[in-house]
Amino acid sequence: MKQPIIMPQMGQSVAEGAIIRWLRRVGEPVKADEVLVEIESDKITVTVECPYDGVLDAILKQPGDHAAVGEVIGYVETSASSIPAARPHGAACAEPRLVTAIDATPGTTSAAEPPADWLSPAVMRLALEHKLGRDDLARIPRSGRHGRLTRADVLRHLGQPTDAPAMIDGEVVPMSSIRRTIADHMVQSIRTSAHVTMVHAVDMTSVSALRRNQKEAFAAAHGVKLTYTAVLLFVTARVLRDFPVINASVRGTDLVLHPDIHVGCAVALPDESLVVPVVHQADTRTFPEIARELDRLIDLSRRKALRREDVAGGTFTISNFGSFGSLIGTPIIHQPQVAILGVGAVRPAPVVVDGTVAIRDQVYLSLTFDHRVIDGAMGGRFLNAIQTQTEQLTASTLGL
Repeated sequence: MKQPIIMPQMGQSVAEGAIIRWLRRVGEPVKADEVLVEIESDKITVTVECPYDGVLDAILKQPGDHAAVGEVIGYVETSASSIPAARPHGAACAEPRLVTAIDATPGTTSAAEPPADWLSPAVMRLALEHKLGRDDLARIPRSGRHGRLTRADVLRHLGQPTDAPAMIDGEVVPMSSIRRTIADHMVQSIRTSAHVTMVHAVDMTSVSALRRNQKEAFAAAHGVKLTYTAVLLFVTARVLRDFPVINASVRGTDLVLHPDIHVGCAVALPDESLVVPVVHQADTRTFPEIARELDRLIDLSRRKALRREDVAGGTFTISNFGSFGSLIGTPIIHQPQVAILGVGAVRPAPVVVDGTVAIRDQVYLSLTFDHRVIDGAMGGRFLNAIQTQTEQLTASTLGL
């Protein structure tokens, strides 16, 4: 029967480890208490032993691969007679033997710590929280296996209840396929880029007046609404001409500067999914052309009728969370791009103008950028350029 080889817990807050090397090949016999694999995390090297005789049946993680704590990294084929009668919680492997990389010299392995001295992450966390030293822990009566100190032992010593809180029940709703895809993409973006967000307050009073005065004529002439998103996409696309590093993508250790400016616009759908259709050649289009194209793409998005070319080739993205009433957000970069602009709600606010307080229409623009590529000075100049051009817009600039 097959028994799993599990990635062990290697310390407090350690979530994964890297395989250093396997000491046996698939198909080779292994003996009880024999070291099978060496694993590393931070400055800790862990050797994992098996408590039974058998044959190494499968290696699921190769040297250099990472695995989460508790993940199966291989299997050993055993006979029923070779499995010990009692194993804690069905664990397939013996407790890991820890060797600090600071103390260990190359090619050597220190002896395993006595089982009674091993402290679980939960015990270590409690000790740190309550400032308990090793001498304090040594005086606490132990009830764990092999005389180990348990979390319940420490809680009893502290006069606190040892019962675990009851699990909160509720309806379990699996993520949809598209929600899982979005989640994976967002997590991958955070892991990939050094996200930094800066915010500018933009005076939209003039734009609001233009929109209010021209919206009916614009709708009659072009068949679409005059929206703040279209205005900011129009301005941003033209500002990007002067910031080629922001209209770029990361490819490995290289930066790809795109000659064309294709601006994506995040669209939330009724099923709580998200798509990012792209306005291609946005810097060369007139404002009415951008408004019509944006309206077309949003309509296709909501009808789930987008084509592949409608979502391909984006070099920069705008996310308008202000349509839901949010003032400020920190959008996540749409990989492999290097920046994304978040647009908050346009609303009246008290602002100091020429030494007096006035009510002005205002919007917060949030620029999240990859700090590996863009520094704060460039991010600030980019946002300032968008702010200046937006505040100076006129009807003739927009072709109204």
